[in-house]
This record gives sequence, structure tokens and C-alpha cells, in this order.
Amino acid sequence: MTHTRPVGIFILGDVPPENIVPLSQKVELCGFDELWFAEDYFMISGFASAALALQATTKIRVGVGVVSSVVRHPGVTAMETSTLARAHPGRFTLGIGHGVPAWIKQMDLYPRSVLNSMHESVTSVKRLLAGETITAKGEYFGFDKVALTHPAPEVKVLTGVVGPKSIDLCADIADGMVVSVLGGPKYVETAYKRIEKRRGNNDFEMVTYVLASVGKDIKQKRKDVRAATAFYLNAMGPTYISDVYGISDKTKSIISSGGADALETQMPDEWLDFLTIVGTPENCITNINNFFDSGSTSVILCVVPSEELPDQLELIGREVLPKI
Repeated sequence: MTHTRPVGIFILGDVPPENIVPLSQKVELCGFDELWFAEDYFMISGFASAALALQATTKIRVGVGVVSSVVRHPGVTAMETSTLARAHPGRFTLGIGHGVPAWIKQMDLYPRSVLNSMHESVTSVKRLLAGETITAKGEYFGFDKVALTHPAPEVKVLTGVVGPKSIDLCADIADGMVVSVLGGPKYVETAYKRIEKRRGNNDFEMVTYVLASVGKDIKQKRKDVRAATAFYLNAMGPTYISDVYGISDKTKSIISSGGADALETQMPDEWLDFLTIVGTPENCITNINNFFDSGSTSVILCVVPSEELPDQLELIGREVLPKI
């Protein structure tokens, strides 16, 4: 099934590798248009997971969103990308991001400038995919007559970013933006307008992740999504996203009193209404359409908890997708 408003599924790093193939097949069978994989260090590989999913399915788009700009040399990132893109024409999309700071610091790879390292990585990957030969010495990466044997110029390269300077860079160098799992419609609209003002919106993608839990037991669904929201808010801290919603000071205050546990118990319940998709299928249809109306080009549901994903796929595929 292909929708004019494509809806996909985001696979979290806590999903066991042995479940990737059957889950990918179920995602396609239930009518979703896209399937995206995190590369959450040190859980599951983004490229390996995408390869499994592409081989297990026939039509849906598969994306990696996102890999860190500094963990792999751009020549290796481009090689991984072109291999999948050439094996599955028109079905693979790459997302590159800064990487979660804590994980990048664990590998002693945190750059002096996240913007400069992102710029070098993304522009180099795109040049290599286009078939160029690069000889250059940058601040972070060096190239000596590096070229791909199998270029793939058609591949779109998106960036996973949050802050205003990173959004501006995304507009300048990328083919689209992967919106954080806590973005919400107002943030999507804010980022979209910023990008449109800088470069126009011609063929620019806004792939939007969003925490989701769908079902009749609204109290339980909100409890499920609340825990995940608290986890991500604590991991990210106050950002441009929380600024857009005017909740940065409150977020910082709650985190300082006890981190994710404090957020789970103390954050206002209405935050779930603008940061997540939660509730009955009817609620979720409205919420998904709100994302599209705000500028999203595809909405990618991050179902929580992960163990409920098989049942949620059937429910959403049956009661939500036909009405989007």
C-alpha cells in the first residue's frame, strides 16, 4: 500500500537482531510505506539492519536514521550506502547526524565542532555517491584519490539535527531532515519554515519520528509513552525543541531534581499531547495528519514499548493507515 501521506515504522536499538527480518516483513504486510532503523551505539548496526530489512521486503523504503558523522570515515559511509542502494534501487535512504554525545564521547570521537564535522562528512558522502574522486585534507577527514567503484548518485542523504544552526546547515547541504522523536507538529512547522526561508522547499524531505502508542486503554497507552518521553527528554535535555514549546526551564528544573525518573512522574500530562501520538486509533489519525499539515513528508512511528510492536503493527495497519 502506498499512501499520499506515507507512514512508516522506526525500529529501536533494543529490538533483538534476530527479530529484524520477521518484523520487517510484518511492517510491509501491514501496509506501512517506510521502515527506519536507528544506529544507537552499542545496540544494532544501522547498515546491517537495513540490509536485512531490504532483503526481507520487496517495496517499502528503508532508511538508516541516523549514523554518526564521525564514527565512520565518509568513504566507508558512502561505500556502505552505495552497496545497499545499488542492490535495492530506489529503496534506500541515508541519514547522518551528530550522534548522541554520551556515546560519541565513550569512543573518544567527540569533535571540536559538530557543525564542521557534519559538513565534512555529509558533503564528502554526497560527492562520492555522485561519482567524484576526492583528494583533500579536511579538519576531520582526509582523502587521497578516494572514489567509489559503484557510485549511487540517486541516493538522498538526510541529516538528523535539532538546533537552529544545524537546521541551517541541513538546509544548505542535505536532501532532507530527520526530525527528532520528540519534535511534535509545532517544531516541525518551525523547522520547515526556517528551511523554506533559507533554500525553498523544492523536493526537500521532512522525515518525522514520533513516539507512538495506540489502543483503547488510553490510561495504559499514556503510561507507556510517558516513560519513553521521559527517557528521551532526559537524554536530550533542554533543546531548540523544548524552546519552541516553552518548556525548557521546566524540563531543566525537573531533570535537575532526579533525571528521567523525575520527568516520568512530574512532567505535565499535556506534554504528551504535543510531543507524542497516543490514544485511540481515531486520536492517532488526527495527530498523524497534524504532522503532515505542519510540513512532514513522512511520519515514522516509534512504537513503545518495543515488545508491543507486532500487535501495534496490526492495529495501526487495520484501523489507522486506511484513513490517513
